[in-house]
Amino acid sequence: MLQMRENSLLDDTLAHCSDSNDQIVIDAVRAWFRPHCDAVRGRKSWRDVLSESGTTHNGLHCFDMFMSELAKIAGPPLDIRCRCSLEVAGDEACLLQTIACFQSNERTAAHTLFTDRFSGSTTHRLANVAHWFAMMLFDAGVIVSKRARRVTYFH
Repeated sequence: MLQMRENSLLDDTLAHCSDSNDQIVIDAVRAWFRPHCDAVRGRKSWRDVLSESGTTHNGLHCFDMFMSELAKIAGPPLDIRCRCSLEVAGDEACLLQTIACFQSNERTAAHTLFTDRFSGSTTHRLANVAHWFAMMLFDAGVIVSKRARRVTYFH
């Protein structure tokens, strides 16, 4: 018997459909990891992208800490696309959904996303910094879309 159930952690099929707030985060992440690609987005740094969205100085500092921590603990290389890419990579979608979960006060789901992707005790610190950044974005009015997907289970 087939049974449909809602899963709110990550929507693989809609990951490529970002809205403007999602795109702000994607642009900042890509600019942080690949600062020299300026073919599409101009010469904007990640600071420019986030500042234009209303993110405060503390938010910029928090984002830089988040990305630095993420770069340190990522085991296999992260799938972060070039700033020219129109598609959202799986790791980028995971980061977006983690931020969305933190913004909607679903900490357990956000921690699950991190521990599924990264191993070790460092995920707790990363999650704390991500939570802080998510709230800074929220305060700036940058609310990331939480995507839900339909999952089919066989019994």
